[in-house]
Amino acid sequence: MKPQLLEKFEKMREQGMMDIKEAKAKGTKVVGMYCAYSPQELVLAAGAFPVTLCGTKNEPIAAAEKVLPRNLCPLIKSSYGFAATDTCPFFYFSYLIIAETTCDGKKKMYELLSEYKPMHILQLPQVQDEASAKEMWLGEIRKTKERLEKELGVTITEEKLRAAIKLVNRERAAVKKLYDLAKANPAPLSGMDVLTIVWNRGFYVNREEAIKMLEELTAEVEAAMPAGTGGVPQ
Repeated sequence: MKPQLLEKFEKMREQGMMDIKEAKAKGTKVVGMYCAYSPQELVLAAGAFPVTLCGTKNEPIAAAEKVLPRNLCPLIKSSYGFAATDTCPFFYFSYLIIAETTCDGKKKMYELLSEYKPMHILQLPQVQDEASAKEMWLGEIRKTKERLEKELGVTITEEKLRAAIKLVNRERAAVKKLYDLAKANPAPLSGMDVLTIVWNRGFYVNREEAIKMLEELTAEVEAAMPAGTGGVPQ
């Protein structure tokens, strides 16, 4: 028996689309992101909404292969295909895209995506040297802050940034507590259930509400565990 709250997470993406459309109508900017390296705290501190953009469906791949090599990974082709076919509402509503140099295929895709949206590329450190890598990454984060301030016409203050960091850290803690439930044997949630929860929350605008839902879901699952209900086959 699945937790009752799981159904709400399954509908988060659809709710997120409606919320973002409404927010944009009121003047709030949306910033799209392609990887966990992208600093969503800076986007929140800038008064904008960060949303997840990575493609996970096969349908856009055919369109992407008209431009990209067929031997690129499906993630890259799906992501580009959504942009090229204008079938991803989150990409459509994004004012700026923040991306990162995690692989050569993505680097080339970002060059092509710049034809559709303004892009800000984070250069990831490519060396295993803690001191120089940290210094380089800090510089990239500062450049991102400056780009957001320029593009969005705002000032990211230390107060706003600290508040955003605390908010995102609370969300991470709630997600980790949900992950930790998988230590039980049998696990109380399937891997697909957990993936659905964590992925869909990336499209949700109301972060406080998302944290509350994560905490309530974890409590609901924990309460059912002693009774042996809600688990998946061992």
